[in-house]
Amino acid sequence: MMIFVNETMKLEVRPRRELEGFVQLVAPFAPHLAEELWEKLGHMTSLAFEPWPVYDEAKCIESTVEVVLQINGKIRSKIAVALNTASAELERMAFEDPNIKRYIEGKRILKKIVVPNKLVNLVIGNEAGLKT
Repeated sequence: MMIFVNETMKLEVRPRRELEGFVQLVAPFAPHLAEELWEKLGHMTSLAFEPWPVYDEAKCIESTVEVVLQINGKIRSKIAVALNTASAELERMAFEDPNIKRYIEGKRILKKIVVPNKLVNLVIGNEAGLKT
């Protein structure tokens, strides 16, 4: 709810429909405040008699995920990618990341671990192949 409030406060014009839905969601936690806000939104009847807001399940599905890029198990960067991006593409994106390039420069990659929608971990060693 705080994320909604913070994002809504940035807008010059706040959509009435979204505000009404928000007030309905606040009602179980702060019923008196919600009733006052409901009245300020121009409603004459009690909020208690309004039907509960419905949600669209399709809007709850994330289309992007944040993938963690690691070197020897330590987080070195993060990238936002489309959901279910192929492992090969994630690996390519990891190697193109400027922060990752800095860590692997002049090093030998001993192992690549790619977990789709989660992480890419590169195990690196020095030129002799020893883990650093």
